[in-house]
Amino acid sequence: MLIDAAPGAFVRAAALTAAAATLLFGLSGSGVPAQADSAVAPKSGSVTITGAGWGHGKGMSQYGAYGAASKGLGYAEIIGFYYPGTTLDDLDEGNTIRVLISADNDNALHFRPVKGQTVADTAGTSMKLPVGSAYTKWRITRSGDNRVLYYRNASGTYVKYATKLDPARVWSVGNASTGTVKLAMPDGSTRTYRGKLNARLSGSGKGLVTVNKVTMESYLRSVVPSEMPASWSLEALKAQAVAARTYAAKLRSAASADASYDLCDTSACQVYRGTSTENDRSDKAVSGTRNDVVEYKGKLALTMFSSSNGGWSASGGSDYPYLAAQKDPYDGVKRDQSWSVTLSSAKIQKAFPSIGTLKSIQVTSRDGAGTYGGRVEELKLTGSKASVTVTGAKFKSTFALKERLFKVAGSTTPTATTTATGTATTTATATSTGTSTATATATATGTSTLKPSATATTTATATATATATATATATATATSSTLSGAVAKAYSALSKTDAATLGAARTGVVTTSTGTYADFALGRITCDTGKDCVVSFG
Repeated sequence: MLIDAAPGAFVRAAALTAAAATLLFGLSGSGVPAQADSAVAPKSGSVTITGAGWGHGKGMSQYGAYGAASKGLGYAEIIGFYYPGTTLDDLDEGNTIRVLISADNDNALHFRPVKGQTVADTAGTSMKLPVGSAYTKWRITRSGDNRVLYYRNASGTYVKYATKLDPARVWSVGNASTGTVKLAMPDGSTRTYRGKLNARLSGSGKGLVTVNKVTMESYLRSVVPSEMPASWSLEALKAQAVAARTYAAKLRSAASADASYDLCDTSACQVYRGTSTENDRSDKAVSGTRNDVVEYKGKLALTMFSSSNGGWSASGGSDYPYLAAQKDPYDGVKRDQSWSVTLSSAKIQKAFPSIGTLKSIQVTSRDGAGTYGGRVEELKLTGSKASVTVTGAKFKSTFALKERLFKVAGSTTPTATTTATGTATTTATATSTGTSTATATATATGTSTLKPSATATTTATATATATATATATATATATSSTLSGAVAKAYSALSKTDAATLGAARTGVVTTSTGTYADFALGRITCDTGKDCVVSFG
């Protein structure tokens, strides 16, 4: 993720076909008092969204790391602040990672001829490829469950090349002399990758994907400057190297034994572009933290990071106590992280046509941690025809907002508010009444880690239940203590890796006017009526 060009990393989404599953949950939240905002009516045909931050806000703020480094903190101190309660440890020397090259999507592995290049199978059979004017490009394709090697001749025709390799085994292209392979991309460009390129079968038919098997340290030489500008301070770059190394190792550890790769090469995982992005300054950060990883109680931490947390990090839930909701004094040191967007009523009505003419917007639920009372969990859009309940994440994605840490401004409309309060190990209940006839119930519980130390934490836990009236068309009710319906089917369709990354469920299935959803420790499954379910990570 380029800091100035895209929101924080690791916000992943995939469209799924539903199948069945159930899950027991853990709940998460901030434990901080939360209050619904006043309803806001459009002013002069629009509302203004004012917010701070860019990304999901969990774990390390990249701008915060930059600010902390400018204040004299070393990389270990930066890691300690953003992942409290963790320690640093080392990976084994020479460990490797398998990265899907997602843009090589033409069901073939094309590569440029280079002296010293070989193709080998996993049984150990290897053959050196010839070079010369007769060989202008090489290609590995799939035929059934076998691999086939071709070369392109001077006239542009592909000719099958006989080999003694086992066609049913994984083939890899490498070059012991250069340590790199030049991958010919479908758009005609060439990318150079360190390590080896594997031709892995994918699904049935002609499916074949290209996977780069490379040492972790070589991988990071591309990732670090792709995720953080190499011109930034060395200690910030070192913190980025440690976070990126740990995140990759964590995903690798969660990959199934038969997985073709450990992670992808886009911002859905970590941005990786081969040797083209390598830089001397970020290389120093990688070598200066060689093999360093973050652990929590002896296990690899899920070191999420994003561009900016807006001055207050978001909680990763009780399953990830080191992803704590806490005030961040470093996030705004190098740059003001606030932003503002004006949304016209027409644009909102086009996105949610069932409401008719927009009458008001009300933030009905926040996570309770930070500016404005915390990140937006849910909003109610009221129109001339109907009202709909929208999650903060959906509202953010629909209008391309940078963060869920925002408030809505326009003309204030009087409304009842719902307040949830709680203290450590104490349960509190508050009720707000109005004129409508349908009831919506929400429950929040969680932890807030306040001590910015890499070795110790102070945790306060609060549980609160709030009940308030809502319109019949905007009912949002947790329907079960287990997943059900389309949400359960979508969860069942997840890979083991994605299910582990998503974490434990925070709520039961919630029904809204547009479909159903369920929140998890590190994401949400949303199933709009008549559409494929979407799984959002982060």
